[in-house]
Amino acid sequence: MRKAVDDIADGLREWRVWHLLGLNEIKHRYRRSTIGPFWMTLSMGVQAAVMGILFAYLFQSPIDRFLPFLTMSLVLWGFLNATIMDGSSTFIASSSFILQSRRPLSIYVFQNLWKNIIIFFHLIVIFFVVAAIYSMFPGWHYLVGLFGLLLFCINLAWASFAAAILAARFRDVQMIIQNAFTVLFWATPILYAPEQLGGGRATQLVQLNPLYHVIEVVRAPMLENMPSAVNYYVAGGTALAGCIFTLFLYARTRARIPYWI
Repeated sequence: MRKAVDDIADGLREWRVWHLLGLNEIKHRYRRSTIGPFWMTLSMGVQAAVMGILFAYLFQSPIDRFLPFLTMSLVLWGFLNATIMDGSSTFIASSSFILQSRRPLSIYVFQNLWKNIIIFFHLIVIFFVVAAIYSMFPGWHYLVGLFGLLLFCINLAWASFAAAILAARFRDVQMIIQNAFTVLFWATPILYAPEQLGGGRATQLVQLNPLYHVIEVVRAPMLENMPSAVNYYVAGGTALAGCIFTLFLYARTRARIPYWI
């Protein structure tokens, strides 16, 4: 356990390494591109506009409220999905670095998280554009959203870390996660708001989904609403329980990871 904690602490201290590795990965992906990572912003904007108009018509929802909701939901879901999916291949993709240099293994997890945080800030630009169009200007509620974003990132950190460990040992984990997120996308209020379910058992099932609460602590303040106490309890409890689980898992497996990859 002490070695696992020291590894994570050393990884945090070597922030310059994972910062540069994350930036380099993004630069390499968009090398020789005219607008670089903003292609993701443009793609997200087109997707949100088309889906927003279509679903607002199908659900008979006012587009001035539904489009900002959908845009923020898609941005957060993309951030969550990409971080955990990329996290499942973290140690496998970094095997050459791990086997040739003696550095904390947590560096590669932080690299993945930092890379996706940078991408998230590219994508959220489109939400601010949509929000400005519908007169939803920044206010004090954005400060609440920053706290929610911190909880969101903590949950992504432990989930991607655990996925990286399990996928290094069991390669089928990557496909399991991919298929699980396909199901969870429809089970989580991303394309629809919980109130559109009309109450009853469907709404109760949404409340039992931890992903809903983890997303809501960020999404609600950005839409000029306040998350409920239950949202914070579930998001915070999930972060605490997940970090403890991942720490114990890492303590048991840290020395074996180089052999698995």
